[in-house]
Amino acid sequence: MKILSRPLVILLLAALFVAAGWLGGPADGLEVRLMAWLAEARSKWPAMALAAAIVTDSGSAPMTMGAAAFASLFLLLRKSPAAALLLAVTVIGERFLVDGLKLWIGRSRPPIDAAHALQSMAFPSGHAANSLTAFLAVALIAVPVPYRWSATVAALILGFMVGLSRIILGVHWPSDVVGGWALALLSVGAALAIGRRSGALRLEPQHDIIGRHRLPAGEDQPA
Repeated sequence: MKILSRPLVILLLAALFVAAGWLGGPADGLEVRLMAWLAEARSKWPAMALAAAIVTDSGSAPMTMGAAAFASLFLLLRKSPAAALLLAVTVIGERFLVDGLKLWIGRSRPPIDAAHALQSMAFPSGHAANSLTAFLAVALIAVPVPYRWSATVAALILGFMVGLSRIILGVHWPSDVVGGWALALLSVGAALAIGRRSGALRLEPQHDIIGRHRLPAGEDQPA
């Protein structure tokens, strides 16, 4: 996932975040109509709303922070304190960033019944940003190399599903979720760049790769 730290990708993700915050939300007629249609769909198909609620719970603070804490402990046990610190700072720092951006931008949430009303602002979606950041950071920083690709795919799928669940439940505009995803990818990309430059992510991958690709006995390696 080195692509996340490339300058062009960073620029595109930043532009996507700004566009989602500037153009979307209650001023966008298409999003307003979509949320109205979803409100009708939830009343017709309550099972859809129930399934979305189950998915959205996987992006809650106990789940995301718990995953990050467990992965950081795993890294500490593997004697990788720098990687553990990088993971913890990435996940916690991104959450504070989301809270600050919500207050600064101040976008209102979609209209929804009082039973599901939320007090925090809408943009960017905290569930979308926090879940994708936590799961993807764990996959790319803590998961051993042989399993990293599969873990990364699973993290992306789960993070995107959590974001979609917020739209289905009617608690976020689609652009809130897109902005949350963009912010998450920017956060993880920054963490990877810092980790490579500082050396926090340099030793563990090399060790695993060497272990998986040992030369046969007699080829420049003692038996």
